[in-house]
Amino acid sequence: MGGRPGPSVSPERQRALLERFYAFRRGALPDRAPGSMRNPASVYTDPARFARELRVLFRERPVPIGLGCELARPGSYVTADVGGAPIALVRQPDGSLRGFVNACRHRGAPVLSGRGDELRSITCPYHAWTYALDGALKARPLEWGFDDVPQADCSLHRVAVAEQYGVVFVSLDGGPIDVDALLAGMETELAEYGLERYVHFETRVREWPFNWKLVIDTFTEAYHIPELHRRSIAPDYDFRNSIWDPFGVGQRTVNFRSTIEKELREKAEGERRLLPHTTIEYFLVPNVVLTHQIDHVELWRATPISVDRTLVSTSLFAPTPPETESARRHWKKNLDLLLQVTETEDFPLMAEIHRGLASGAVRELVYGKLEPALVHYHRSLDRLLEEGTTRR
Repeated sequence: MGGRPGPSVSPERQRALLERFYAFRRGALPDRAPGSMRNPASVYTDPARFARELRVLFRERPVPIGLGCELARPGSYVTADVGGAPIALVRQPDGSLRGFVNACRHRGAPVLSGRGDELRSITCPYHAWTYALDGALKARPLEWGFDDVPQADCSLHRVAVAEQYGVVFVSLDGGPIDVDALLAGMETELAEYGLERYVHFETRVREWPFNWKLVIDTFTEAYHIPELHRRSIAPDYDFRNSIWDPFGVGQRTVNFRSTIEKELREKAEGERRLLPHTTIEYFLVPNVVLTHQIDHVELWRATPISVDRTLVSTSLFAPTPPETESARRHWKKNLDLLLQVTETEDFPLMAEIHRGLASGAVRELVYGKLEPALVHYHRSLDRLLEEGTTRR
């Protein structure tokens, strides 16, 4: 019903990852951090820390926005918030992407909202200033009232955009974006998925009363699965034998499903497949988790609103266009089930955790060596914030 399986990681990489899984099964200790970490509660609750995160992590560094296939055709657009700044991305007639501050040069009203396609021009809903898809001002009603302000000086403010390996990054400082440097080796794996060939099925957005980092924390470890998810997905996962690899400040985890047991029993070693039996997560700093799940791709994006408010967007991408009602039901069911778990089990608990941290009664959190992705994520953020403070 869901169409053919999406492009996969190379057979060589699958064999290497499976060999590491076999080693765990033979008694080797699972991947772990060099040491445990104590993280102050203020990391999640301090407004000054939050302001520094917005500046250093979102305003001074390139930020992942989504997948290029969300803007499949000329005239397609998406809007987003980056460190408190409204932006819009628009697919150009030549296939390139342009990014702008989503604010009319007249009175600052947003010129686009949400997402859409088939744009031929961009018209501000306030006073109908009209822009070309490249952001150049084309027309102003009652032009004589602005004849001392040249149109050429009133184009939408540009932001830098880079699209590689199917992933889109933006930079508010306007400088060039070195995607390979950001991915630090992860690009080799991402390229194998052929993300640019996927199809955006749907994005759902919901606001939650907790700090944005708690969204990413949720995905960094499988340690919580047997207890928190005991009535839902726990029987489907082998939570003990996760694989973890760092890529600069980013990282990748591989979590195995219980169906791997049947694969091991029934197939010869050279015929065993990895992808149908795993959840593979790529953590793109600061706020995106890109997941390959059985036969599709998901993208989670945490948008900070305030120190204790976060927008969580969840996007599902199918390997082929869902051209039948059966296919559409298949992908909708996948997204429904995904959000049923996170929105009834994970995120409500994150809200409770944040309330406890904000009370002042909880001074610190303790991340164990068995949670290497959680430790690596927070140590990476701390290092980036320290470097950003030093630059000032």
